[in-house]
Amino acid sequence: MLMQWNDDLNIGVLEIDIQHKLLFDKFNAFADAYQSRQSTDEIMRMFWFLEAYAVTHFKDEEKLMQQVRYPDFDKHRAKHVAFVEEVNKLKERLKVEGLTAPLVTTMTGFITNWLIDHISTMDRAIGRFVQNSSQLPTR
Repeated sequence: MLMQWNDDLNIGVLEIDIQHKLLFDKFNAFADAYQSRQSTDEIMRMFWFLEAYAVTHFKDEEKLMQQVRYPDFDKHRAKHVAFVEEVNKLKERLKVEGLTAPLVTTMTGFITNWLIDHISTMDRAIGRFVQNSSQLPTR
């Protein structure tokens, strides 16, 4: 159930690559809390923290895309919005169903697949754009 970071997922923008690795860490903290049968409160805390970090990361990534004038910004942002909407649906299910094994399996499957697919395709395209245009923003 844990996600293993693979350097092939690096997109070539250091700040974003670091945040992606941290997303994996936050996901693994949530999955580990569930697998080790920690309290429901602790598991939920890990899930909320993962969600909050994902939203923060999306904002940073969107800021970068705007700074470099990334041409597919709207399409990319729509994927972020869809992720947040799906996570909100999962949170509603958690409130109704509780922390059940099938729901956790659904949650972890969705997050794992989404992150790997999104990083491998959408985010990698940002990295290529930044590298090809030499438009990495300065701080």
